[in-house]
Amino acid sequence: MKIFVKNDDGKVYEAFQVDENTYKFKAENKTFELSLTESEEVDVFSASTEKRKKNTTKVFFSNEDVLEQLREARKNRHSDFSYYSGDEVEFNKLVDEINSDR
Repeated sequence: MKIFVKNDDGKVYEAFQVDENTYKFKAENKTFELSLTESEEVDVFSASTEKRKKNTTKVFFSNEDVLEQLREARKNRHSDFSYYSGDEVEFNKLVDEINSDR
């Protein structure tokens, strides 16, 4: 079996087998090790991803700089000067939700 690892910027690295369930690959002068195991749980990673999304969203919208940028975007949009080019209704809903959570 060949295993390839793709990073965020699209670079692909081949992982070489070390033993029955262990593979290693080198990326940007660092060596990484992968251990493969079988799992009965089909969605073991999707729950982790969903939790990570919720945590990221919480951190993102608790950042005062982000909130200020959203407020500025709304103010600029009302004065016909907007960088926002998507659905106006959804954008308003997002800003209102953020402000109501505060």
